[in-house]
Amino acid sequence: MTAIQIKHRFTEAVLFEFEATNAQQQSGLALRHALEAATTAGANLRGANLRGANLHGANLRGANLRGANLRGANLRGADLHGADLYGANLY
Repeated sequence: MTAIQIKHRFTEAVLFEFEATNAQQQSGLALRHALEAATTAGANLRGANLRGANLHGANLRGANLRGANLRGANLRGADLHGADLYGANLY
């Protein structure tokens, strides 16, 4: 198991920590699983640094991603219904 940390884009403060299984690590989708777990737990991910993350098909319904850095992230097929993306970097 490997700890995956979702950090704030400016302060580097840890917003959420997730223990990824070996299978999740090997799939290359450990960050996606961490983000889904954070969303399910109701974690405040405001300002999260998710630059370049592979979030293909992720369930991010209702996630607080206000001001998050999603530059270059793969959001294809992600469920963002009700997610707060105000001020997020989506380039």
